[in-house]
Amino acid sequence: MKHKKISSDMIAQESSVILDFEENYLIDLHDWVNDQLQVTGFDENYELNNEGKILDNLVDVLNV
Repeated sequence: MKHKKISSDMIAQESSVILDFEENYLIDLHDWVNDQLQVTGFDENYELNNEGKILDNLVDVLNV
C-alpha cells in the first residue's frame, strides 16, 4: 500500500481519537492490515504473536 496524506479532521475527545477517512481509504487500510496479519502476525505454532494481536484488533476496528 502506498503512503497517503491524511487530510481528514482529527478531533480528540477525552481519551479517544476520532479520525474521518474516505471509505476507499479504509477499505485499502483494512486489506493491508489483514495482509500484514497473515504475513507477520503468527508464531511458529500458528498462534497470534504480539504484533498479530495488535493487527487482529485493527482488522476488527477497520471492519466497516
